[in-house]
Amino acid sequence: MTGTIPASAQRRNPPDHGGVLPTDPLSEALERPFRDPMLIPISESEALEEAALLVDEADRGDFSPWLVSRTISLAVQFPANEQLQYNVGRLLLLSGDTETARICWRGIVERFPQSYNAFPQYLRTVLNAFGGDVANEILASHCAEADLASDPAAVLLVARCRTLLGAPEEALTLLEKAHPGPLATEFTVAQAQLHRMAGRFDQALALLENKEAATAAPDLARNISTAARLFKGPHAAGPPSVAAIDTLIGMALEKRESRRPDGPVDGIGRVILIGGSLGGGGAERQLANTAIGLTSRMHAGSQIGGPVSIYCRKLDRRRSNDFYLARLEAAEVHVADYLAASEWGGDREASILAPHRELIDLLPPRMREGVIRLTDALRYETPDVVQIWQDGMIFAAGLSALLANVPRIILNVRTMPPNRRKDRQKPEQEVLYRGLLSAPGVTLSANSQMAGRAYEDWLNLPDGSVVTVPNGVDPLPGDAPSDEQARWERFDRETGHSGFVLGGVMRFDDNKRPLFWLEICAALAKRHRDARFIIAGSGPLRGAAEDHARRLGIAEQTLFVGRTTHIGFWLDRMDALALTSRHEGVPNALIEAQLAGVPVLTTPAGGAPEAVAPVEANAILSDAESPSAEEAAAHLATLAQLSEDKIVSARASVKSWARDHFAMDQMVKRTIDVFMNQ
Repeated sequence: MTGTIPASAQRRNPPDHGGVLPTDPLSEALERPFRDPMLIPISESEALEEAALLVDEADRGDFSPWLVSRTISLAVQFPANEQLQYNVGRLLLLSGDTETARICWRGIVERFPQSYNAFPQYLRTVLNAFGGDVANEILASHCAEADLASDPAAVLLVARCRTLLGAPEEALTLLEKAHPGPLATEFTVAQAQLHRMAGRFDQALALLENKEAATAAPDLARNISTAARLFKGPHAAGPPSVAAIDTLIGMALEKRESRRPDGPVDGIGRVILIGGSLGGGGAERQLANTAIGLTSRMHAGSQIGGPVSIYCRKLDRRRSNDFYLARLEAAEVHVADYLAASEWGGDREASILAPHRELIDLLPPRMREGVIRLTDALRYETPDVVQIWQDGMIFAAGLSALLANVPRIILNVRTMPPNRRKDRQKPEQEVLYRGLLSAPGVTLSANSQMAGRAYEDWLNLPDGSVVTVPNGVDPLPGDAPSDEQARWERFDRETGHSGFVLGGVMRFDDNKRPLFWLEICAALAKRHRDARFIIAGSGPLRGAAEDHARRLGIAEQTLFVGRTTHIGFWLDRMDALALTSRHEGVPNALIEAQLAGVPVLTTPAGGAPEAVAPVEANAILSDAESPSAEEAAAHLATLAQLSEDKIVSARASVKSWARDHFAMDQMVKRTIDVFMNQ
């Protein structure tokens, strides 16, 4: 199975830099001679154990770039060990850098062409990036030389991949017809898993009566046994996790009808906002803004009795998950890490969840974690309102809020729904959202009309079902510490004190596409030689971006600011800001730039167009999926040639529009209206 990898899966939007295919940090490290005089020698088994712990740490939400670096170091010491390289691929996926992860998986497949584990991971990233046609082409090419009649390992691989590509029944037929040879146990477990996915629990259990198969997969056997006992009829028509969610929601709805909680009427008491972290992202900034705005209303005695709290899944300072914590504490917003809460409220038998433990054990891990740590805590705190931020946390905490019978539950989404983002889609999401929204007192809100309509389409909701609460943004202060001022002064001096300045504020990841942002810069530099470039932010693609700037020949014109809390200072030095995202909600970066009087250019991702003033100085590119650097550069070059009078007028226009449409007071008022169901 050593077929070539089709060119269509090797690179998206290839830049013009000599036709050099992109590589990944693992492949680069393996190609270099390994020398580390400070290294403490360890055995291969110790390396495997440590790498597994590092992946587990990232999977719990504690990702940091150091985890990738350390795991690469372990893999380089034992280059023949596939599992160590596999762990690097998993960490890159957990980092959110899907482009680099895809390239890494491709490299692992090339080094281990017979791999049963790496190739499906590579195929998954290709499917998410390029769709089913390209993924099927790669599968056919990879298995072109395989003889399925005599190679049971190839049969298992193809069956796993066909399942991944949405053809589980085809995979099951392939396994049933093939001769398993020495892989009889693996064939049996794979067939049981496919029957389980389809809800055929009795057939799955019959297969696992085989002692070797049951011993090889004890958790699967236990899971299926529980599902077969609990679910009959329609509930047995799909994965046990989906049936468990549907059953638990049904029980919660019955309880809600019989003990209808009193929602806020004249005013709102305790409010709890639930988010993933307080990291430096745009959604986290809006979470902080909302909590601070509500607390200000509480102190003013206006509609909010309080207190206002934030529960986060992770507040680890080492991982920068506490970026907004100091600001929130200064505003007297209580913040808690819900993973520190006791499971089952501290007493497994006395927990309100005690009668449902078997069902809870069938939930997806992240949802189960939220249910057993949050439900009793919310029941104890008795908030009037729980607002849950973004799909990931709705998945983790939405069921908890319903089981705790919270009167008002607001599911607050910020970007396109899961069916538009296949890399984040889970089989349980649709039944969860539909079930939650069928409950009295549960509302779905979005920060853009486009996102709201997309969720209505996905869930077949009536028009207007999703309420819109636009972002609330205050102008950013223009101050900065002396070291950042000195960096600008040095850059300004080295680049001649003049020239159009294009800026960017973004996380360096596959979604924000900093490499494409640099390609816009290079295209603009060809039209406007004096152009200069400033980009603020950090993330897994920071190193790749700096390398890309050198390849494009614009490194001397580009200042990588890094992570900073003084964005306003850098905005004041920009003549325009460009945002190059694949997916967006309503980007704060666009609003903040315009509040600073900076014209903007953006892809039409998600609700980004709703954050762009309709003035000539601004621009929305024609395509979000495959945007054109030349289209962007042509607009920016025109902007750079405007007269001083027109520039002053454009700056005033974008500032006035942003102030009118995204005022903080309006966002807080609209949020309270939604809490009150008005």
